[in-house]
Amino acid sequence: QAFTGSLELMEGRTKFEELCIPLCIIPATVSNNVPGSDFSIGTDTALNTITTTCDRIKQSAAGTKRRVFIIETMGGFCGYLATMAGLASGADAAYIYEEKFSIRDLQVNVEHLTEKMKTTVKRGLVLRNERCSENYTTDFIYNLYLEEGKGVFDCRKNVLGHMQQGGSPTPFDRNFGTKMGAKAVAWITGKIKECSRHG
Repeated sequence: QAFTGSLELMEGRTKFEELCIPLCIIPATVSNNVPGSDFSIGTDTALNTITTTCDRIKQSAAGTKRRVFIIETMGGFCGYLATMAGLASGADAAYIYEEKFSIRDLQVNVEHLTEKMKTTVKRGLVLRNERCSENYTTDFIYNLYLEEGKGVFDCRKNVLGHMQQGGSPTPFDRNFGTKMGAKAVAWITGKIKECSRHG
């Protein structure tokens, strides 16, 4: 929203000279989807929260029968959180918007997990980005795994929701926010001095 707002302010410069001021955007969103940036403030904190939650959910199945967890993450149309949390927590699959998938892909993953669960492995983990597919919803994937896993494993789902946006910031996010703030102030100050010199 800050990104699109800044673009609108820039477009308004042709009509209102008061808008001819330095504009600087600091990327700050858990989704890590601000154009022109590699990393956003808040992403590391959200990623840590998701990974910790995935670990706890997996641990909750210790000593129980074989179980697969379907977990929905935030991120809008950006699959960063689901992908990185999937890698960090050892997920069996992560469904994201950037990589289209079909019912056949879902079937292959279910079959893989079914075979895996016939061994000594007792837990499975599948992450799904909230906007990865309009039709293959979290409920759809959950019901598919539940049905196809009958007799081998049961299934649980968890929509993490806004808990991903809360909590204390990680040390990385705190330091990153400080650095970004310092750089933004230095840039804006430089631009103001530059404009003052040129009238």
